[in-house]
Amino acid sequence: MEDVLLLLNEWWRNDTISKDKAKGYRRKVFDEIRRTYSQYRQVVILTGLRRVGKSTMLYQLIEELLRMGVSPKNILYFSFDEIVEDPIKVLEEYARITKVDWKGDKVFLFLDEVHKLKNWSSKVKLLYDSLPNLKICVSGSASITVEKEAARDLAGRYFSFEVQPLTLQEFAELYFGKKMDNFELYQDKLKMVFKDYIRKPFPEIVNWNDLSKVNEYIKTLVIEKVVKVDISELFSGVNVSLLSTLVEMFMKDVGAIINFTSLAKDLGVHKLTLASHVKLLEYGKMIRIVKNYRPSIRAESRKLMKVYPYNIALSFCFYPNLTGGQILESSVASALNTNKYWRKNEREVDFLKVDGKIVPIEVKEKGKVESRDLRNLIWFMDKYKLSHGILVYQGKETVYRAEDKEVKLYPLLKLLFNPSLEESRN
Repeated sequence: MEDVLLLLNEWWRNDTISKDKAKGYRRKVFDEIRRTYSQYRQVVILTGLRRVGKSTMLYQLIEELLRMGVSPKNILYFSFDEIVEDPIKVLEEYARITKVDWKGDKVFLFLDEVHKLKNWSSKVKLLYDSLPNLKICVSGSASITVEKEAARDLAGRYFSFEVQPLTLQEFAELYFGKKMDNFELYQDKLKMVFKDYIRKPFPEIVNWNDLSKVNEYIKTLVIEKVVKVDISELFSGVNVSLLSTLVEMFMKDVGAIINFTSLAKDLGVHKLTLASHVKLLEYGKMIRIVKNYRPSIRAESRKLMKVYPYNIALSFCFYPNLTGGQILESSVASALNTNKYWRKNEREVDFLKVDGKIVPIEVKEKGKVESRDLRNLIWFMDKYKLSHGILVYQGKETVYRAEDKEVKLYPLLKLLFNPSLEESRN
C-alpha cells in the first residue's frame, strides 16, 4: 500500500499538487462545495456519474488547503478505484510513512470512489464520531447507493452534492477558454457549440474533435465501467449481459414507455428480474426513470414509466442519428433533473417539476409556437388549478397569457446554459 499512497499523494514530496490533477477550471458547484467544506465539520459527499469531475474537485479542495498553508503531510487522499482497503489500515500506513498522528493531529482525509468499500458509511461514521480532528470528504459514482448508505449511517453528519455533467455555460467556457456568464451576450457562440455539447458534456473531452474517440471514451470509461464493473461489484446476482442489452435498447428508444410484462417476455427473463436490472441502471446513472404523475404515490407506481438516458451523450455512443425531438426532450429532462410526467388518455405533458407546487413543462422542437401547441399544457393547468406553466423551445424568451394563466416560453439554450427555471416561477 505504501507505493499506492506515495503515488496518490504527490504533495508529500513536492509540497504542491500538479495542474493535471487540480485543473484550473472550477465548476459552478465547486464554490458551494468549498464553502461547505470550510465552514462545517460534517462529512462532504460528492456523487454523480463517472467522469464528471468529482476527483478533480477533491484535488482542487486539496490545492485550496495547500494555498492556505496546511502542511502537505496533513492531507491524505485515497482512491478505492486503486485498491479496496479498510480506512483505518490506510490511516495507519499513512502515519507510518508521514509520522503524522492521525488520532490527534488535524488531518484532512479525502476518500475517492468510496462506494467500492463495503459498508463504507459505517466506517466513516466511526472515524467521524471518534476523531473530531479528522475533516472528511468522500466521493462515489454509484450515487443512489452512496446516498442511501449515508442517510442510513451518517444522518446529521454529512452534506451531499450531486455533480452533474457540464452545463452549456461550463462547456462553452472550457471550449473557448473564457468566462461566459451572460447568456444574451454569448448566444451566437453557444449556438455554435451546441452540437458538440450534447455529444461530449464531460470536462476531459470538451476539445476532442474525433467523434469516434469521443464515443469510445464514453462507452469504455463511463458506460462499461458502470455496467460491467461498478454494478456487478456492488450487487450480487447481476446479469451483465441483460444490463448491456437494456442499455442499448434504452439509448435508442429515448423517452419510451416501459411495459415490464411485454419486455420481460421479449427478453426471456422474469418480470422481477427485469425490474431489478432497470433499477440497477438507474442506480448507476445510466438511465432516468420518469413516472406518470398521480397525487397518490401508490397509484403513480402502478402506471407505465418512461425511460431516458441519464444524459443524451450516452445515447449518441450507440445511435448517432437521434431525432431532434429525442435530443431536446432528453436534454430538458437532464437539465431539470425531473422524474415526473403526466399522461391520461390522449393527453400528455412532457415533464412536471413537483417541489411544493407543480410546474408543468412542455418541450417543442420548433422556433415558433401557436396556441394549439399549448393545448395540453393549458388543459393540465385548468385541471390542477395552476396559473404558471413553461414551454421549452428553440425560439426567444417571451410570455403567453390566456385569461388567468401564464406560460413562459423559454429558450432551450438558456435552460441548458443555466439549468434553473426559478426566475420563471412568479
